[in-house]
Amino acid sequence: MSTADRRPILCVTIDCERDKGPGWRAQRPMCFAGVHRGIGERLDPLFRHFAVKPTYLISPEVMRDAAAAERIARLPGSAERGTHLHAEYIGPDLDDDTDSVVFQAALPPAQERAKLEALTRLFADTFGERPRSFRAGRFGIGAASLGILADLGYAVDSSVTPFVDWRGAGPGAPSFANAPTAAYRPDLRAPATRGAGPIWEVPLTIRPRWWHRQPLAGRFLQQRLRHRWLRPTWGSARALIGLARQVWRESAQGEHPAPPIWNVMFHNVEIVAGASPYARDESQARAILDRLAALLAFARDAGARSVGLGELPDLLPPAEPQAPCEVPA
Repeated sequence: MSTADRRPILCVTIDCERDKGPGWRAQRPMCFAGVHRGIGERLDPLFRHFAVKPTYLISPEVMRDAAAAERIARLPGSAERGTHLHAEYIGPDLDDDTDSVVFQAALPPAQERAKLEALTRLFADTFGERPRSFRAGRFGIGAASLGILADLGYAVDSSVTPFVDWRGAGPGAPSFANAPTAAYRPDLRAPATRGAGPIWEVPLTIRPRWWHRQPLAGRFLQQRLRHRWLRPTWGSARALIGLARQVWRESAQGEHPAPPIWNVMFHNVEIVAGASPYARDESQARAILDRLAALLAFARDAGARSVGLGELPDLLPPAEPQAPCEVPA
C-alpha cells in the first residue's frame, strides 16, 4: 500500500427502507418518498457534488416496489448497492402490513438462512448483480448470521455498533459493548469478536462519551444517553467532524498504523420531512442534510478516499506498515 493510500477511507452507508413516522412505525399504505425525494432528489446530487460513492443497503420492500427499485437502479451518480434485512418484509412468512420489530438473531437458523437467501435472490433479480455488502435491520446479527452471509458470497457486513448493548430492546438483540472499533475479520459464531472468518466486519463509527467509561454510572447512562455516532441525525456538524478527527488520531497510533475508516450511517427516510421520527418538518430535514454536507466537505478537504463497503476487502489490511499521515488541525 502506497503512502497515498494512508489517507482516510470514507464509507457513507444508507439503510434504504419504506417511509416511517413517529416511533419508526411504518406508514400505511406503503410509500417511498424516502427513495424518490430522499435519494433521488437530495442525496444523489449531494454525493455527486462531493464525489462520494455511497453504499445503499436496500430493504426487500423497496426492491419489490417497481418504481422505487428503478429509481435506485437508474441513479446517475456512482454508488454501491447492498442488502438490508428486516425479517418481516421477506419470505418465508412475509408480512408487509406490520412494523419491523424482529431481530434476525432471534430467528431459527434455518429460517434466517431462508430469508437471507430470498433477500439475496431478490436483489440479484432486481439489479442484475450479486450483493457484496449487508447490514441487519436493527443491527440484529447473531451467531448464525455471518456464516450464512459468507455462504451467500457476501464480502462485508456492517451491523456491529461498538460500545452499544442492545439486549434490552427485545429477544435476540445483541450486545456489541466489547466489539472492535476498526475493521476486522470476525469469528463467524461471535460477530463482536475477532476471528478468521472469510467475511469482513466494518463496524459503524461510534465512540463513548466520557461518562460511559465510569464503571457504575456508565452502565446506567448508556441506556439513556447515546454514544457519539458518525450519524448526521444525531450530532452537530462540529461534533461529527470532531469525532472523525478523533478516529483519525487513533488510527495513527500503534506499531502498525492503519488508515481510518469513517463509516457514516443513516436512513434514507431521515432527510425527508415526516418520513422518520427525526425530521418532523422540512427545516429539520434540511438541517440533517446540512450537517451531512459539512462532514462530506471535511472528508474531501482531508483527502479521504470514498469507497463502497464492498470495495474494502481490496484495501484492507495494509500490505506493509506505513508512517501515519498528518491530521489537519
